[in-house]
Amino acid sequence: MSVAGMGWCSIACASDAAGFIRQAVRESGATTLTRLAVPGFRQGDRFPELVAAALEVPVFWVPENALQAVQAFCPTVSKKSLQSNGVAAVAEGCALAGAGSGAWLRAPRQTYAGITCAVAEGEGVE
Repeated sequence: MSVAGMGWCSIACASDAAGFIRQAVRESGATTLTRLAVPGFRQGDRFPELVAAALEVPVFWVPENALQAVQAFCPTVSKKSLQSNGVAAVAEGCALAGAGSGAWLRAPRQTYAGITCAVAEGEGVE
């Protein structure tokens, strides 16, 4: 299972995000994107649903406890994110948690136009 983890800010555009994520997945060597994993603490924001629709994959809302549980495996530490969200690595954490058991990062966090993205592989979660 290949999962893209995504973080975003208010300036992000869904079409830019979809193109950026497609490129990140392709460059990571993943064959097929299975889902878009996003932080559950942002649930209610329609942005990830727009991006997922453009990518033709489902959205997986990562529960906060699952996001916290994988932080030690994330190479990125964002002090800004840690202060505002309580997690240091949103995109990487979402990718790892969304990919489930045995997950590993194919591509660490990348940024573009208010979007962060990371790609992980794993056995999946429901």
